[in-house]
Amino acid sequence: MSCKREVKEEAIKPKQVNRELNQAEKLVNEAINHAGGMDKWASKKTLTYTKNIQSYDSIGNLIRTVAQVHKYQLKPSFKANMSWEQDGNKHEIVNNGKQSWKLLNGKIQDDKASVNIAWNSSFGSQYMVSMPFKLKAPGTILNYEGIDTLSNNRIVHKLKVTYEKGAGSAGGMHTWYYFLNKDNYQFEANFLDHGKGFSYTDYETFIKVDGIEITKERKSYASNAIMETTYLKTIYSNTNIKFDKEFPENLFQVDN
Repeated sequence: MSCKREVKEEAIKPKQVNRELNQAEKLVNEAINHAGGMDKWASKKTLTYTKNIQSYDSIGNLIRTVAQVHKYQLKPSFKANMSWEQDGNKHEIVNNGKQSWKLLNGKIQDDKASVNIAWNSSFGSQYMVSMPFKLKAPGTILNYEGIDTLSNNRIVHKLKVTYEKGAGSAGGMHTWYYFLNKDNYQFEANFLDHGKGFSYTDYETFIKVDGIEITKERKSYASNAIMETTYLKTIYSNTNIKFDKEFPENLFQVDN
């Protein structure tokens, strides 16, 4: 049904659809240029950083603080290693690009929840830190939805982002809205409909590393379907960001 409806709309209003796609692509190009340019990003082979996470409950109490070390191979293919300590235990996620594992104190956790966490967390975290460059990934569907005003009165471009089924790790499942500064195209916020709920994220600060702009701090809020936030859920801050660091060959392997 969805495919038939899209074809019908293109047949009725082809000029409008083409215009919207062109605007969206131009907007993404401007955001990428602001962040350092696609050529500079594409030249990077690895990325490592510390992801500091502060989680809060619905009444504002800090319930968890974690510092995760993230290591990604960007080229020639995606691989990931994430490690951290929590409650006296050592956690590790390994993704070799084809399979992922969650390890607890060095032991593979083979329950379904752990397998899903390993896959989704490794791809999801790399997706977020790689913005806006990831908006050029195959299977990305871009639609420009005009000028909008956020709740804090920031005037922004509104970009709707969906993915073809099978694209990436969650193609066809999620709908994103990215809000870019009206004048310089820097990310201001995003809104996610992940099928089972909603979240709203404010991009607070950025840092340039090797000429590439990376998010330094962002705040994620619980939200409803119309972007009304209810409480602060998580503060993320990225530190110790480095490109092209050499990794040992066994970093993305596990002993089965």
